[in-house]
Amino acid sequence: MSFLGTLFSGGSDAESIFQKAFEEETKYNNFEKALKLYEKAAKQGLAKAQYYCGFMYLKGRGIRRDYEKALELVEKSAHQNYPHGQFLLAQMYLSGEGVVKNEKLGNEWMEKFNAHKLPNGVVLHFHNY
Repeated sequence: MSFLGTLFSGGSDAESIFQKAFEEETKYNNFEKALKLYEKAAKQGLAKAQYYCGFMYLKGRGIRRDYEKALELVEKSAHQNYPHGQFLLAQMYLSGEGVVKNEKLGNEWMEKFNAHKLPNGVVLHFHNY
């Protein structure tokens, strides 16, 4: 998308791709298409797309589970200070899901998430399946 296209669209290309992916996932339950779109936005560096994509790899939604890819994407999101990525990464380390269980790392990521001071239930609202 050109600079003028971005300027007049009201958002970035990655954001519009993310919105299409989110609609495919939540409105149409088309996980395969959603994943492809999330991946496209994630490659452009959009933290929330990295999180959603990582979650889908972690849970096997629209694709076979791939813990290595899930960890890679969730870490990218968390390192960009995206709260949901930090929460999911903390949960992965605390539970040992897709990674070697590491309470120290899990607690460190949970502290980073808690520093955002989000209202209770915000993270669980997004992906509680």
